[in-house]
Amino acid sequence: MSVIVAGTKISGLGLATTTVAKQYAHLVREFPDIRDVHRWGTLNLQLEYPLRILNPDHTTSPIEWDPGFKEQFSLTRIDVELCDRAAKPQPAWIYVAHRSPHRANTLFIELLTATLQVKNGDRLLVRLPSYRYSSCILL
Repeated sequence: MSVIVAGTKISGLGLATTTVAKQYAHLVREFPDIRDVHRWGTLNLQLEYPLRILNPDHTTSPIEWDPGFKEQFSLTRIDVELCDRAAKPQPAWIYVAHRSPHRANTLFIELLTATLQVKNGDRLLVRLPSYRYSSCILL
């Protein structure tokens, strides 16, 4: 059984459009599982319930993805699916940039995933695998 949290697709700050492209090769080098994700940004979700991941699947070493700027990233494997379409769940990763202003917001997550045809206001389900029960908190 999964932990399931619903969320709504929202716009972010627009920074991930360029930053993820710069970070991509570094992230894949440390965590090859994400090699098939859309590398030109993140999918931003406003969650119905606060979520905190206590121990992600992977946390990178400090990565210098921009000259003079080092940052760590945490990645947690999930499945995501659109609520109103009969689509099967798709693999995705909760992406946490440790120096991001979003990091403290437990109602907001950024996802790395293959390209999904979604627009602002679309509802999605985030499915955390059962082994995550002891490593996440729904507040």
